[in-house]
Amino acid sequence: MIYLLINHVPLGKGSSPDKFFVGDLFLQDLRAQARAIRAAGGKLIVATPCVEKLDPLAGGSFNSIEITPDEHGFEYFPLPRYISMKGYLKVVRDLRRRLRKIIGVADIVQMDYGGYPIMLGQEAWNIATRLNKKRIWIFDGADPFPRLELNAKSEKNALKRNAKLFATNRKIAFCRKAINQADLVFAHNAAVVERFKDDWNERCHQFDRSFVTDDVLVTDEYLDQISNRWKHQELPLRLMCAGRQIAIKGTDHVIQAVSKLRKLSLNVELDVMGDGDDLDNFKKLAQGLKVESAVKFLGVVPYGKPLFDIWARADVMVITNLTAEISRNVLLGLARGMPLITYQNPGTDNLLRKHDCAVIVDRGDVDQLAAAIFLLHSQRDRMLKLARNGLTLARSKSLDETHRSRARLAAGLMQSQSPAKLQRIK
Repeated sequence: MIYLLINHVPLGKGSSPDKFFVGDLFLQDLRAQARAIRAAGGKLIVATPCVEKLDPLAGGSFNSIEITPDEHGFEYFPLPRYISMKGYLKVVRDLRRRLRKIIGVADIVQMDYGGYPIMLGQEAWNIATRLNKKRIWIFDGADPFPRLELNAKSEKNALKRNAKLFATNRKIAFCRKAINQADLVFAHNAAVVERFKDDWNERCHQFDRSFVTDDVLVTDEYLDQISNRWKHQELPLRLMCAGRQIAIKGTDHVIQAVSKLRKLSLNVELDVMGDGDDLDNFKKLAQGLKVESAVKFLGVVPYGKPLFDIWARADVMVITNLTAEISRNVLLGLARGMPLITYQNPGTDNLLRKHDCAVIVDRGDVDQLAAAIFLLHSQRDRMLKLARNGLTLARSKSLDETHRSRARLAAGLMQSQSPAKLQRIK
């Protein structure tokens, strides 16, 4: 079984032809999928756009590292990249030629909605259909359409606004078609299942989105150790916001909440980790509210021990996404023994409420957000209960188990079909 993963997240050229830069979190996911596909008797080929120099944020991660793909269990096939209609039109002929080449040797092709302005998965879908390949459509993490609709509606030019809305509706229609025609559909967000509930069928499967591996999970003893400081209410309650620092992540809401609480003489501090287009605006907001002494901007920190060492200084992970995108920090934060405060999110609300491991507040309500922080500051025993429940949940939702389940379903597609001959494609 040759399993081809096509994804819009780019890799970057490395120091030699067989080396590439990849986002550290994206690599964690690729490794886990490669292990699962291999255990199911297959081989993983990864096809993504390849750029001269990789921006870690464009690579879907905190940091990028140079690798030789073979050493991590998969083969890599580069594609041309586009991020505009002009760029798409420039590379589309070469893109389709390369897609035909690599899809031609695969048994199963995994595609998704990523790519702008044309979904890369849509280009691949048409070719995989003509070549009679098994097709898997995936919604990996987010329901992207509220964000696209918000972006379109914020466009001041009426013609551009209508064009963006039209393009978004076409993408929704294509995803609906893919759900109905795919051999398998994998979703990692309950909001996607709800959006397409009229089309959801027996070939569709929902999974939790997890980047939790065994080495990420903390022990019960570690949780007991860090929770000792929660007993001392004279110590500040330290909050953590981590990820891309852009408007739809709502970091400005957390800064406003911290300002409100400090005016009430509540000892609360905030660490902001990551970079993004709106980072400077968040810094200016902290200065304007005169909380710069309590709000620290830490920049980008490499995934792994450096990241988790800084997280260990925090008491609570705050996740304030303004769209239905599921933050990877939900399960990662729980795996590190951190109670959560989150905005309402249809992708995670039921899971977090069922396991009682987060304080969930109305999306966009800064007063409720401040009240939730005040609650945990004053009820430290509640923090420990949330943290223990969350760690138990994280242990049951591992990245490897998700990929093993998906690989078993994919292998089932091959029971009545002769697999392609293994070969290396250049």
